[in-house]
Amino acid sequence: MRIAQNYKKNVFCLEGDWQKDMRDNSSIRAALMFLKENLNINYIYKQCGTRENLEYYLTMWQQKKYAAYSICYFAFHGKPESIQVGKEFVTLAELADMLQGSCQDKIIHFGSCKTLNTEPAVIKKFLEHTGALCVCGFETEINFVESSAFDMVLIELFQQYKDMAMLDKNLRRNYRSFVKRLQFKLMYL
Repeated sequence: MRIAQNYKKNVFCLEGDWQKDMRDNSSIRAALMFLKENLNINYIYKQCGTRENLEYYLTMWQQKKYAAYSICYFAFHGKPESIQVGKEFVTLAELADMLQGSCQDKIIHFGSCKTLNTEPAVIKKFLEHTGALCVCGFETEINFVESSAFDMVLIELFQQYKDMAMLDKNLRRNYRSFVKRLQFKLMYL
């Protein structure tokens, strides 16, 4: 099994347009600011309203100067095997093609409803295609505040572990109710 090279893992976050009402300011950005101010976890945050935005930012993230941003956090609406970007859905297979082989020593987290509600073989293929250290996310509908709190705990735990099996064991032991209620899934090779 592969392990992360560093304990310090900064966050590269892409967030979709959550609300149809432009006056609604709901965003995961406040959670990222909390992590920065309290745990010194740096982040890059970009909003994506189109597939083109998504592809552009993922291409940028693959540049060597962003190597320290080893957690890719997708904060979008979702459905099984996909995230919603604007009015369309981008599948795990399409994301894997965008990231092909560029995620060595990287963690991919889907902070979205149902994206990982799929067969383990689909996620394994995503891991193999991207080269990611691990992929994680939710299998069910999630509450924004509850899942955001869990995501902050998860990102903080990523700072403590290089070995994803040990992190997974800690999560299931100490955050069992969160993991069960949110149907959290973490897979690695």
